[in-house]
Order: sequence, then structure tokens, then C-alpha cells
Amino acid sequence: MTSWAPVTIYALLIMGFLGYFAWRHMDDSIGRQPFVMLVFLSVIMLVSDYVSRCYVYPGFPHIAVAGCTAITFIMLPAIGTEWHQYVRSVLNAEERSKMRGLDVVVTVLASFAIVVILMSPITSWVYYFDSTGMYYRGEMFIVPASSFFLILILVDSFLLFEAHSLGRTSKAVLFAFPIPSIVGAVLAVAVPDVPWIPLGVTVSMVALFANIQNTGMGHDYLTGLYNRRKLEELMNERVERARLGRGFAAIMMDVDNFKRINDTLGHSTGDIALAETARLLKRSVRSGDAVARFGGDEFFVLLDIEDASELEEVVARIAEEEETFTKEDHAYKLALSKGYDVFDPEKFETVQAFEEHLDALMYENKRLRHSQEKSLAEGSSFPKNRRSV
Repeated sequence: MTSWAPVTIYALLIMGFLGYFAWRHMDDSIGRQPFVMLVFLSVIMLVSDYVSRCYVYPGFPHIAVAGCTAITFIMLPAIGTEWHQYVRSVLNAEERSKMRGLDVVVTVLASFAIVVILMSPITSWVYYFDSTGMYYRGEMFIVPASSFFLILILVDSFLLFEAHSLGRTSKAVLFAFPIPSIVGAVLAVAVPDVPWIPLGVTVSMVALFANIQNTGMGHDYLTGLYNRRKLEELMNERVERARLGRGFAAIMMDVDNFKRINDTLGHSTGDIALAETARLLKRSVRSGDAVARFGGDEFFVLLDIEDASELEEVVARIAEEEETFTKEDHAYKLALSKGYDVFDPEKFETVQAFEEHLDALMYENKRLRHSQEKSLAEGSSFPKNRRSV
């Protein structure tokens, strides 16, 4: 047994666990299928890399070594492509549409690398074996690894400049995905007898899995927003910070006439309406603000602002997004009743007390909106309340 065999076996056990757990317990909203495929490709690379290193043993089947050498190289652009697909799966529809140009570039890079690898038994471009079965690197050895790292860098660039729907932690983990593999590539130059790049991919997969688990526990399946569990955690953090002098504001909302959407257009359309509301709210606030599904058709936004006028501006932006959506060709309109205020640590002793305050404001806003709509229908005017939009 080679010196690196225990490390490879341990990495395979880890990857096997990740793949099994993901397949049985993850859901597609957090990228189950591309993640499982990433695990599968990584396992293939680990096994093929191990077998390809057995050329040092006299009598070991040359065809097995040659075949696994080709597979190991092919797995690099294949994993890069699947990583691109994973990132694509966790972005929203608008960001995926921006990714079309990158889709083409990734496909071209991976295809070119695979063709060069498959031609190597004839051309010796990437690798070759001499008459004694000894392995050597070809002149284009760098192509598979270059395509792999270039794909990762391009995806990272997209994450940095175009992906605004992801939370800070998720974005940071995704952005850091290439780092262990890059470190492995550097180590492979210094110590080529150890499978550093496959091991680097394994480390990246473990970190990605941990982030997926965290995302799954703290996010709503349907909308991708924070769920109530995560919201309560964030609220408690902000209340503690507010008592130290760093305030915040919050908006509680629900979708007007949501029951009518469900009853007349069906629950699937109702689900789409909730997802559209989530996207509407995300467009209306800054990337660092927290947007959560409070429950049912209720939503919550936490804002790191202390000025009431700034809060009014955010509420106005949400109202503008509602109007824009209503003017578009949809089977339903989105209108949100809102309760909002800046947190006052002297007035509210607990998170629950602040939530109840916002809830009361929201239902007062709903009552005023309905009264206003009724008055307008009857041809009369209605005064605008300070906390109504």
C-alpha cells in the first residue's frame, strides 16, 4: 500500500458520507442534484488518481493506469463545469439569465480541455508512458488544470460582481471554494507524489456541505429567504446591539388578498406569488439587509438604519416595486400591508414586544388601506396616515 493510500481512503469515506446524506436529506432548493454530482465526480477523481499512481508497481496493468490517468485529468474540467452548475442552481432567475455568457465560456473551456486529454494517447499532449511503463507529463500538461482553475475564477468573478441574492456567509463560502484546490496545485508542484488537488477538492466539498446545512436550517424552502428560526436569531442579535447604541429598524408585511389568489388561481400560483414577493422585497433593500418569510404570507425585513426618514424611503421603494409589478401582465397583483418602525430599546424590552408592535401597525395599515380603497371607489378622498403607504 502506498503512503498516500490512507489519506485517499479517508477522503473517500468523507465524500461517501456527504453524497449519501445529501441524496437522502437535502432538497433541490439548496442545490441537491449538482452537489451530489460534484461529490460523485470527486469520488471518481480520487479513485482514478490513486490507480493512476500505481505505475510505480511492476506488473500493474498498464491499461488500468493509462485509463485512470485520462479519467483523472478529465475530472478536472468536469468538476469545474459541475461547480458552475451548482452556483447557477442557487442563484435567482435574474442572475441566472446574466450567466448565459458565462455558460458558453465554461462549456468551451471544458470541451477544449477534454478533447486535448482524449487525444493524448496519440499526441502525448498531456501525458505519455515510455516503453517501460513510466509516466511522463506532456507539453500541454497544464491544460486540464488551467481549464479547471479558470472556470473557478470566472465563477468567482461572477459571484463577486453579479450575485446579490446570496447571504454574506453563503457568498463567502462559495467564493472561497477554489482556495483549497489552488493551494493543492501549489503543493503538487513541490511534492508531486501526493494527490493534493483531489484532496483540496475534498476540503472544498466539506466546507460547501457545512454551508448547505446551515443554509437549509436557516432558510425558507419556497422563497429562499431566511425562515422564522433564523429571523429570531437575527432579531436577538440586533436587539443586543441596539442596547449598545447601534440601532435598527424593521418592517412586517403580509400579502393583501392572498387567500383569494390561492382560492381562484390555485395553490401553485399562490406559491409563485410568495416567491415573487420575496424577489420584490430583495430588490427593494440593500444586499446586507435581512429579508425573511415570517410565516404563511407574512414577510419581515431587518434594516441596519436608525433614521425614520430612511425607513420611510425603503417603504416607498417597496411600494414602487408593488406598482411596477401590478402594471406588468400578471394574473394577480401584489399589494403589501406594512407595519414598520425604528427599534427603541427603552420602549421595547423584548423581541416579542417589538414584533407585536409591528403586527399592530401592520393591521392598522391594512384597515386604513381597505378603507381608502373603499372611499376611492365611492369617489371620496381619504387622508394618508403617517405609517401607511
